[in-house]
Amino acid sequence: MYTLYNVKAWGSLVVDCLLAELDARYTIVWMTAEQVKTPEFRKLNPLGLIPALGLADGRTLYESAAIVSYLVAAHPEKRMSPPLGSGAYGEFMSVLHLMSTELYPTISLCFSGSGYAETPEHEAFLTARARERSDGYWRILEQRMSAAGPWLMGQDFSALDLYAFMLSVWGRPSEQEFNHRFPAVAKLASQVRARPRLQPVLQAHGVMSLGGYGS
Repeated sequence: MYTLYNVKAWGSLVVDCLLAELDARYTIVWMTAEQVKTPEFRKLNPLGLIPALGLADGRTLYESAAIVSYLVAAHPEKRMSPPLGSGAYGEFMSVLHLMSTELYPTISLCFSGSGYAETPEHEAFLTARARERSDGYWRILEQRMSAAGPWLMGQDFSALDLYAFMLSVWGRPSEQEFNHRFPAVAKLASQVRARPRLQPVLQAHGVMSLGGYGS
């Protein structure tokens, strides 16, 4: 039994979706942005960030890519990644870390209020530059799916597609405009939303409909 510490449409979305696809037994602790900042939560995740995943032995995992990597390894029979140790798994991990270490933090900078800017003018410059850079990373994923899709691992649906979906719902300046620029990613998002096992999760996070994030 897992325990998922969850905030609506935050970085826990990918873990919630993956647990649903794995048909894993888990409970959800819904949290607010304020609760995530508390000393009590930092005892579970010293970063004070979402997601956090409690394990049956009392450990707590954090960092979204680490949790995804753990879960696909713990449930290999569900085939949410290529076989562990295979060349395809190495490729899977490369794309996962591209999204988690390059794209995810860059997307975070696309929103005002990151805390890195000293003036409104600096904030505008920072968000514009972050959008340019994130588009460059998205073009890598778009080209990958256009060449060998519809999924990020070609014909095989995997945890990568859930991660890409989560990032896509944060598309700027809107998900609709983002999808217009990246049609292969838009197709992936539409197919994720059509998966019956995921629909209750997406409804709970408010992203079942296009443009649901932030509404």
